[in-house]
Amino acid sequence: MWRRLARGSALVIGLLAPAFIAVPARADAPSADPLDPLRERFRVGIEQYRANQFADAIVTWEGIYRELGPSKGYRLAFNLARAYDAIGDRIPAAEHYDTYLAEVGARRAAGEALESTVEHQEAESKERLAALLPSIGRIHVLASTTPIVVQIDTSPPRTGEFTVYVAPHIGHSVTFGTGKDAERREVVVDAGTTVELSPPPPVVRSDAPPAQPRFETRVEHPFSPVVLWVAGGITVASLALPAALYMHALSIQSEHDDNPTSPDEPRLRADYNSARSATYASYALPGALAVATGGLVAWYVLGAKEQKVPAVVPQASATAHGLTLGASGSF
Repeated sequence: MWRRLARGSALVIGLLAPAFIAVPARADAPSADPLDPLRERFRVGIEQYRANQFADAIVTWEGIYRELGPSKGYRLAFNLARAYDAIGDRIPAAEHYDTYLAEVGARRAAGEALESTVEHQEAESKERLAALLPSIGRIHVLASTTPIVVQIDTSPPRTGEFTVYVAPHIGHSVTFGTGKDAERREVVVDAGTTVELSPPPPVVRSDAPPAQPRFETRVEHPFSPVVLWVAGGITVASLALPAALYMHALSIQSEHDDNPTSPDEPRLRADYNSARSATYASYALPGALAVATGGLVAWYVLGAKEQKVPAVVPQASATAHGLTLGASGSF
């Protein structure tokens, strides 16, 4: 098979060479054409191909093809397809046949006049591609509503809708997107079949709403609780006065009871009554202070109000110089 391809291809390449090498004559051509080095390398590839050095011809032409690109170098895609076909490398042969057919179809659709050589190569490409398809597989990536980078195995990443020829019955890695959002799928294609893959739906990213301030509820009292402690202390301390007067009255009563017939009995009786009255009267001070303290307590409790204030979060971090303390909050 490869001998037949080699002979046929040599004829086609021979016809193609003038088209690739030819330069329109210019009366005012001032210097060498920048494509001259490529034409020279192309001639080298022709000689390698004619000598059945297909691998060397592939290396030579692939370098030129990369420089020209699929559009400008589409005629060379046919040569490469034939060279790969000659050595039995079916996958790149099918890819270059397919590329050549796509470029020829685009030029025909654009109304460009095609040479008879190109039409002959087109027919051969269709024939050979049809012969190769039963032994290889295809992965067809459908178009996405939003542009997404797709890479199959180690092939160059692509966008849009495209087809890649792959070896059958083995796993192929298909990666949609890049970075942490990339989606990877493992695909196995049977010989002579095509697996269609739809890109994942676009990731909808909603802008995160701004962080809402955090508040905490605090109870605000009309005055400091220290006032209650002071008022309570004064109230308790004021009980010392009635206690002292009461003890004084008991002392006079005891003296009176010990000497009921003493000439001082009338005086002691009068002193006792006076001390007892003073004791009763002294209870007014602790009572008044207790009422005042109770009023303060009621005011402190009933006058309290709840207020929302920004929350302050304590923070601590260890550094080489020690522990750093701080606080943060949203306002």
